[in-house]
Amino acid sequence: MNAPQSPLDAAAQAAEAPRNVILTVNGIEVIYNHVILVLKGVSLSVPEGGIVAILGGNGAGKTTTLRAVSNLLKGERGEVTKGSIEFRGERIENLSPADLVKRGVV
Repeated sequence: MNAPQSPLDAAAQAAEAPRNVILTVNGIEVIYNHVILVLKGVSLSVPEGGIVAILGGNGAGKTTTLRAVSNLLKGERGEVTKGSIEFRGERIENLSPADLVKRGVV
């Protein structure tokens, strides 16, 4: 006879269960003013229903990463020059910020 599952065991199993990845940033590189390399090889994935935090000191690239995902780099003279950004399996790095909002990226 199997022992009843504890709430901690159930939580651990839920945390290990595979989830659909909703956002994938794969090895992006960002350059400002066609010269200044500010991000290199940044990758992350966000599971559907998951929460991800980006931590780091001043100048570590947190804001630039978020600007790259939301396509707001052009206003800062920046561009993603390598890698890919996908939302729900669709490449989004060349979409306008308005098109991203229509797809649910906010």
